[in-house]
Amino acid sequence: MENRDKIVVLLAGGRIVQRQDESELTDEDLYALLPEDLREHVVFQKWSFQPVSNYTLRMCGELIGMVTAFVHDEGARGVVVTCGIQALSELSYFADLVWDLNPPLIFTGSIFNADSPNSETRLRLNQSVRAALSGSCTGKGALICIQDAIYAPADVLRISNFNRGGLLAFPESPLGVFSQPSGNYISLRFPRHRYIQKMQSPLARNIPVLSASLGDNDVMLRALLERKIFEELDGLVISGLGDGDVPSTWVPLLRKLLRANIPIVLSARYPDGIVQPTENYEGSAAQLLEMGLISAGMLSPYQARIKLAVGLAANLQGDQLAEYLHWK
Repeated sequence: MENRDKIVVLLAGGRIVQRQDESELTDEDLYALLPEDLREHVVFQKWSFQPVSNYTLRMCGELIGMVTAFVHDEGARGVVVTCGIQALSELSYFADLVWDLNPPLIFTGSIFNADSPNSETRLRLNQSVRAALSGSCTGKGALICIQDAIYAPADVLRISNFNRGGLLAFPESPLGVFSQPSGNYISLRFPRHRYIQKMQSPLARNIPVLSASLGDNDVMLRALLERKIFEELDGLVISGLGDGDVPSTWVPLLRKLLRANIPIVLSARYPDGIVQPTENYEGSAAQLLEMGLISAGMLSPYQARIKLAVGLAANLQGDQLAEYLHWK
């Protein structure tokens, strides 16, 4: 088979493989970016080149299905996925929740287009392939190659959309780094325990994130109820203030959604936040959790949304779903 014992580089779009005029790099262009010792180990495959902002969770599931086929059915040694960096951490986090094979699965991207003077295309492709070939990324789940290091998706925080320092690993250190000048991969540590979930039904389509802010009102929640939009919801993630608090006017509306058997996950809206039921008043995290909202623990609102979708696809309910969401 064409992919046997190869590193498949799946081109799922992103500026890393796209010129400033929006044309795509050809396979010939891409092979030319790799040193000769890597070319024989790589096969390029194209997937969807639409913006990541158009991806649905079900498309993400299709991508993982394709990647699984490369490894399980075609004998690929590992897979590198290029994609838009604006959702790199979310796509790789989803993959890490469901990837149960040993071969490495590495996501990478660049803030700058491939033909930009500031592009990291050559560097990222070289580093990702070298890491996949090293053997040190085997059995570590989905990974991110960015900023001259390999990170676990759960540890990556996006803080900027215009500079190379826009992705940080926080609070954990990288899983490995690349040496200079050889560029070889040096493993530093293992990621935390992963809780892999087998999906048994299609991924949920409608799980919005509703964020509370200073002086916020309840117009969005009322709109869900008054127009019966809630009947189309698979779940809801609340991004709360402080320890996970919301305006008091939200409480009766959230009760109505719970009575409609809609799973609601409560998260803290901060990058390094955690849901803490420390005080008990109208709209507090303590009250919301007592009502039946599910704590996202240390998950960001966006991680909570993805994990809720996977948990529902695994047919988890009640305490099982709450326990699953407890793991970062």
